[in-house]
This record gives sequence, structure tokens and C-alpha cells, in this order.
Amino acid sequence: MGILLIDSSSKKIEFGYGHQKSSKLLIEEELDQKHNADALTYFINKAFIEKKIDLKEIEYVSLSNGPGSFTGLRIGSAIAKGICFALQSKLIEIPALDIVANKFKLNFSGAAEKEIISLIFSNTKTREFYFCRYRVEHQILNRISDYKTGVLENILVGDHVFVINEWEPYIEKGYIKKLTDVSGFSNLESQYNLTEDYISKNNFSDFGNSEPFYMKDFFPVSK
Repeated sequence: MGILLIDSSSKKIEFGYGHQKSSKLLIEEELDQKHNADALTYFINKAFIEKKIDLKEIEYVSLSNGPGSFTGLRIGSAIAKGICFALQSKLIEIPALDIVANKFKLNFSGAAEKEIISLIFSNTKTREFYFCRYRVEHQILNRISDYKTGVLENILVGDHVFVINEWEPYIEKGYIKKLTDVSGFSNLESQYNLTEDYISKNNFSDFGNSEPFYMKDFFPVSK
């Protein structure tokens, strides 16, 4: 039961491959900054050849589905859907905000002490961010708010942990100390961890109709 992970939602473009319930990925790669997301298919194929893994072993394709880079999300979505169509693999779409929050949980001690708010930059004109609130209970990350957009002045309020996946030049100096930067950690471990939960719950997407997060209405917390 092979799982291919694709994350082209940010400047750090990554992919990985592992077997379900295996704690370690067999492939874990980040593209050099000189390569764009459109080079993903080449490097995925190259890595599988080097590891002597048959592409037909891919049973699940896990996609970091945004919000994030407009172009990166479109390319990642097209690649994921193409692989699913060719191999009849199952598509798993995971919001990038969830991956960022879960990355904090996996890499920082005391993650359960405060609510976590993850942020991803949205709009250069309005300087808005996508954001969402989470709570860790019994080592499990739970989303406790809808996905929203707002400006830092209104988001960075209260005694919470504010987690950002990459710095933007639009972040005013007064807000920097309030933000926890997790850009130094790979997204793949977090995505892999969440992917296994999706598989256990049979939470799959229709690859024929799927589209990046920014094209969808924000979906509410399930009651």
C-alpha cells in the first residue's frame, strides 16, 4: 500500500513515498530552488527508478491542497490527478493549514498547552492571511474553527501559538515576535501523519472533480 506525498503549496516543493503504517519514508526529497513545481514529475520518476520502486505500487496520492501558491497548487493538483487517473490510485487532499499546525505539534514540545493558530499568506494587496485554530488533545490535532482570512492585526490576538510556514516581506516587524516559524522543518512528516488518519477514515477525494483549496468555499468544522 504505497503512499505518494506531493506538496507544491509553498516555495519549498517536496515529495515523498512510504508504505502505510511504516514510520519512515522510503523517499523524502525537496526540489532545489532553481526548479519549479512543473519539474515534479521528472524528479518523482527519477527517485522511483533510483529506489527501484514500481510506480504501480502507488495506491494513494496525498496532496497538500492549499491554500498557498496559485501556480504551485494548480501544478500539484494536475500531477496528482494524472497519477490517480493512470494508476487508479485514491486521492487524499489535505489542507496546508492542517499540515502546518500538525508540523508544530510534531516538532515542538508543549504543543498541547495552548491553542495553535496556523497562518498562510493570502493576498499581497490586502495583506491578508488564511488562518485556522487547532487544539491538541491526547496527541491528536483537532481543528476547532472554520478556515478564515484576515489581517495580522486581527489574527494575532490572545494567548495562543501563532505558527507560520514561511516568512513574507509584508509582515511588519511588530508582529514577528508573536510568530513561530516552522519553515525549517519538512512538511512531509506532518503530511504523512495526517494521510494515515485520512486513510483510516476512508476520507478520499474524487480526482475527477477535485480542485485546489483556494477555488472552494471554506468548509465548516464538522459537528
